[in-house]
Amino acid sequence: MEIISAAHNLTIQLSPTTWRLLNGSQDLDELDILPPLMEAQQTGIACSPAFTRARQLPGNGQLVPADVARVVVGWAPESQNWHLGLLLSATPETGYKMRWCGLASWPSSHAGEHLTSAKLAGQSLARIIDRPFHLIPAEREPVNNLSATQPLQVTTRMSALGLSAQTAPPVMPQAPDIALQTPPFEFEDWCMVEVPRGFVWQRQSQWLIGGLVRALIFGVLAVLFLVLGIGVQTSRLATVTPEWLPWVGIVVSILLIITTVHTFFMLARVGDVIIDVTLREVRRQNRFSPKVQWRLPFDSIAYLVISQTPARAQGRPKRNQPMRTAQDVWLHMYDGQRFWQIAALGRVEGQCHVWSAVRMAQKQRGRRPLELAHYDTPAHHAAQVTAHAIGTGLWLDIR
Repeated sequence: MEIISAAHNLTIQLSPTTWRLLNGSQDLDELDILPPLMEAQQTGIACSPAFTRARQLPGNGQLVPADVARVVVGWAPESQNWHLGLLLSATPETGYKMRWCGLASWPSSHAGEHLTSAKLAGQSLARIIDRPFHLIPAEREPVNNLSATQPLQVTTRMSALGLSAQTAPPVMPQAPDIALQTPPFEFEDWCMVEVPRGFVWQRQSQWLIGGLVRALIFGVLAVLFLVLGIGVQTSRLATVTPEWLPWVGIVVSILLIITTVHTFFMLARVGDVIIDVTLREVRRQNRFSPKVQWRLPFDSIAYLVISQTPARAQGRPKRNQPMRTAQDVWLHMYDGQRFWQIAALGRVEGQCHVWSAVRMAQKQRGRRPLELAHYDTPAHHAAQVTAHAIGTGLWLDIR
């Protein structure tokens, strides 16, 4: 049996099938008689009444593995120590927001001193309850684009699990609380709708019709150029000058045929991104067939990123009203290895309730927590709804 000592006289006791958190020293005789603050087995987690009240857990102190989104070990730069905790899954009771439940911490020191113990404790717990494990490192490379690795950081109170920008974002003034809007959301080419099994991101019907019309026009023009080009060569009419002009028509018709075939091919492969809360997965499924192009379980999604260009001011009706803004927006998921695009929304208009501060903050590129008061647009509301449905974090990336 493995014994790990943590700060505040806490001890973690490990075995192949059990993980126990105890309030006591490493005296083995004492540990055998101490009631655990928390005990985790494959079937779930049981907490003592005092620990349940302190962490505001369900009244009976019982958690099943599905209640845990992930086990996290992270470095708190303000207090210079490692923390271990659970990120609890989003539920209707929590307003569809994930919640942090701290378990243990280690004494303040340099980052390498207690890292091995903290990782062992976190990985063992994750293995026993079969949940994902995330390590939030003490030092990270600057994050500037979507190809970077997951840039997580833990605050002193461990009240938030989130991404950090290359440097800390500027402090924003107090902003009004913005109520989260619900689907449907409509954009230039995309829309997000609610369905019985969850939510769907899909191309607008007019986008599909427009693509079909373009393909038909290209096809008609291809036939016309081909008929003219061949007809001139085979007819007995006067010779066309210059003589190479009919060949140009034939070449143009071939290019139009290729464009037509490509357009029809792309239309046939148009996929809907389905947020399936019943199967707990995100999948891209062909609009016109049951073929699934890719799928990701909720538990494998580390976070969502809404990337955008800096918001551009569009004016405001009155000085005391929010600034109207416009920005180009993309939405991606990150699974720890690569980013998966949900939608490229193009130009999105909305409003900003603290424009002076946001305008200055945008000069600093990188990622930061999303505040709807800063970017109150249908795209940002839709991204929040998507993140809440999946039960993961959402972060803003200013390009």
